[in-house]
Amino acid sequence: MDVRRTVPITLDVHSDDAALLEETVDTFLWSAQYVVDHAFQGEYVTTSKTTLDDETYDDVREATNEFNGGLVQAARNKAAEACTSVVARWK
Repeated sequence: MDVRRTVPITLDVHSDDAALLEETVDTFLWSAQYVVDHAFQGEYVTTSKTTLDDETYDDVREATNEFNGGLVQAARNKAAEACTSVVARWK
């Protein structure tokens, strides 16, 4: 059995870079929440990463002023995993 641990680290960044990092994190979290909100629309919860990507990728990129595509996909994956987890708990 593998054991995973999360270790907090302190980043030493300049104030300008810290503001940019915080903005990036906020945009990432907004993107993930957008996908979750979309997944819960309708009668069923969408948990497919492919379906969520097809239905939300362009909207998120447009709404976030062309946020990095890789981060949009990572936010989508985080959202899909969260939706899958919620559905599993409902069963």
